[in-house]
Amino acid sequence: MFCRCLPRHIILACLLISGAGGCSEESPSYPLDQDLARASVEKAMQAWVDGKSPKDLKPEIIIGDPAWEQGKKMSSFEIVTAEETSDGSNLHIRVKRKFDSAESKVTYIVGTTPVITIFPQ
Repeated sequence: MFCRCLPRHIILACLLISGAGGCSEESPSYPLDQDLARASVEKAMQAWVDGKSPKDLKPEIIIGDPAWEQGKKMSSFEIVTAEETSDGSNLHIRVKRKFDSAESKVTYIVGTTPVITIFPQ
């Protein structure tokens, strides 16, 4: 299996280094602040209703909603807290949005660490 020409202490050192190299099967954990996530969605949706753009929320909140970025006007919204779920790192928040002539429901994926991010699912 190993080359017999290498001293054992070198082989052992290589095995220890490869095992302790920081490679982990687990992805990094990003703690979720659920209250901050809800407040951030509320703030973002209200900014949209008030005619602001996603850029107006940076750098505090990064939001990537194509409808908003394309200039769609939202007249009102309702956060459906009964339908929210968490995966530990992100809060999945359901929002009813009302536009001029239509309504839609969207689930936003909200992270709070290392920065606040809001993206539709």
